[in-house]
Parts: sequence; C-alpha cells; structure tokens
Amino acid sequence: MSTSTYYMTVLAVILTVPLRALADDSASVPPQPMALTFDWHQRREALELQGIKVNVYMNDQYQAVLKDDANSAGSGRNSGSFDMLIRFDLDKLHVNPSAEMLLHLQSIWGRGVNTRVGGLQQVNDDADGLHGGHVGQFWYRQHFPDHRASLTVGYMDYQTVVDRNIYANSEDKQFMHQSLDNNPLIPLRIGMGASLTLQPVSWYSLMLGIADGQAAPYKGGISKAFHEEDWYTVYVENGFHTKLPSQAGTLPGNYRIGAFYDPGPRKTFPRSERDIRTRAGDYGMYVSVDQMLAREGKEDDQGLGVFARFGYRSPENNKMSRFWSAGLSYKGLFPSRDADVFGFGFSLLRSSHLYRKRIDDEFDNETAYEMYYAIHVSDRLVITPDFQYIDNPGANGEISHAIVAGVRVRLSL
Repeated sequence: MSTSTYYMTVLAVILTVPLRALADDSASVPPQPMALTFDWHQRREALELQGIKVNVYMNDQYQAVLKDDANSAGSGRNSGSFDMLIRFDLDKLHVNPSAEMLLHLQSIWGRGVNTRVGGLQQVNDDADGLHGGHVGQFWYRQHFPDHRASLTVGYMDYQTVVDRNIYANSEDKQFMHQSLDNNPLIPLRIGMGASLTLQPVSWYSLMLGIADGQAAPYKGGISKAFHEEDWYTVYVENGFHTKLPSQAGTLPGNYRIGAFYDPGPRKTFPRSERDIRTRAGDYGMYVSVDQMLAREGKEDDQGLGVFARFGYRSPENNKMSRFWSAGLSYKGLFPSRDADVFGFGFSLLRSSHLYRKRIDDEFDNETAYEMYYAIHVSDRLVITPDFQYIDNPGANGEISHAIVAGVRVRLSL
C-alpha cells in the first residue's frame, strides 16, 4: 500500500468521526459508516465465534529534527507500517484442545529521521526502511493442563517473549524510541525458535527460550535456521507477579530477571596489538519492572504506572556494556479523557570502560528522553504527539544533542 493511499484512508476515517464527539468528550461515537472495513458486516464476529480472530492495524509516523549539530534541523520524514494478526483458537476450530496459532503479516515503509539524528538507537523503532509484505510471526502454542505450562514453536519475534513490559514495550502504541521499547543489550531475535513457559503458582513464572542465533529480520524464517553454523541464542527469565492492595483495587506488577547467551565469535578489546583475541559467545543479564502505583477505580484500568529496566553485557567485547531506563505512564490523566495515555521516560546507554581505555577515549554515553500523549479520538483512531531529546547521539561527541518532534496516527481496521 502506498503512502498516499494510506493518507486517504486516514482522512476518510477522520471525516467519519462526528465533530461534536471531539468537542464534547462525554458524547458517544456512533457506529462508523465504514462498517465493511471495521465490522465486515458482522462477519468478523462470526469468525471469532468459530475460533478465528483478525486484527488489522496501520501506523503512520511523521517526525522532524527541530535542532541538532548536523545541519539536519527542520528536516521531516514519514514512515509507517501495516500489521495483520490472525489468531486461530484450535480448540474452537475442533483441531486440537488447549492450542492456538498466530500468523502475523506485516509491511513496513520509510526510515523516518533515524539516520539524520545519528543515534546508536533509533528515534522511531517502527521505521526500518522499505520491506514489502512479509511474515512477522508464525507460531504454534500448546497449553498443558490448568494452563500451568505452555510450549511455543515456530517463527517468533522475541520482543513479545523476552523483556516484556506493560508500559514500555510497543513502538506502535507507546514510546517510539528504540531504547524505551526494549532493552538494547538483549539480542531479541526474529526467526525460528521455541519457548517454554512454566507457572507453578500465580506469583511466579519461568521462561526458557531458544532462537536461531543467525536469524535475520524480514527474511524467510528458515533462511539460516538449518544452514551455516549451529548457533543458538538462549534465554532464561524469572517472572515475579505482584498484586498490591489499595482502596481502589489491586495494583498489578511484574518483576522480571533474566539472563541470555549470545552465540558467535567476538573480538575482545586488545591491550596491545599482540593481545587481539577472539572469544566464542557472550553472556548478559537484565531486569525489567512494571508496577501500577495508583488506580482511579476498581472497574477500570485508569491510573499511574511506572517502569524500569537494567541491562549488562561484558565490557571486554561490547562497546556498550550497561543500560538503564525508567519512566511512567498515566491512563486517564485528564477528566473525561479516560482512554488517553500520557507517557514519559528516559534511557541511558553506557559505554564500556575498557573500550574507552583501550580503543577510543572520546567514546561516551547516549541518553534519550521522550514524552508522548496518546489521544483516543475513537476506538479505531489514536493520534499521538511525541517529543524526544537525545543527548550525545552516537556517543562519540560529534553531535551534542538533538530535538525531535513528531506525531503518530494509529488506525485499527
């Protein structure tokens, strides 16, 4: 789908939203005229009853560099993505009880201003260039008795498996900056793999995952899985799940502590030209926390939540060896805007002290700050202004800072 076609679609939807609904927040939005697109003349509901659920999303982002030191201030660019997720309930389909499948079809266009900012991390994690229709995920999941355990196998996106976070884990709906979407020190593969999740009690879960260590995004899931070296990325994640009491209801939280093994040879930073060595594989650990701190009522999910992340990799063969991020999210911050979401976060990607000492003493840290406000115009349309400040993009001192502003339009079909 071309960008112009997409803009025509967005414009058509905006025109279907009554102006009085925008002026009066208490007004309810009547059924959309585009029923064929949204409800498919009730065929969508019929498919769900049979065990097939279809969700279609379109995201379009426009960002501009307001200020930096690279003569790219004032430059704006567009990017976008199209996602279709088809979920199969194999129990309802009378194929296999306690089993499900997911097929995720995707198309991506545009790099936005990522290359113009010059950061180590992208200011728009959804802008990955031009990639036509491709499979983003295609996996089978088997649940075992009482759903205390589940096994998932297939073509997987490990962003949805590892380092999850309620408030900072979706570039489509939450923060746009890559470091506030996931921990950049974790090798989150997109390719063939498997994961086993065990939850013996309600407050604890264990995830064991293995993925193709040479998986390449936007390519066939088996393009390298059964070729070249037998390299596997391994994940182990412990999850502790809390429900804190409050007068307005329980406050859910998740505390995840994990470790990973990243295969493949890596050169260590030499003390001298005679001390160049290659080490097989690399290890790391991470922490991901999300906790609701306050809620407005027992009947809804409005309220304040916070998140934090930490990551570590060996400073001997990684230019960036430590990572921190933290922030907050508030749903329903303003009266009568119950579905709107405000988010603020920052991240710090810290350079390896051994790399600075032995290779480049000018290399330093990269810090990002981001604020967004997701305006729910209707159940189908969300418009999100977004502002970012990047300190020392590239971590090399060439650009002192960059200020990026943009807007994201998300359309649910």
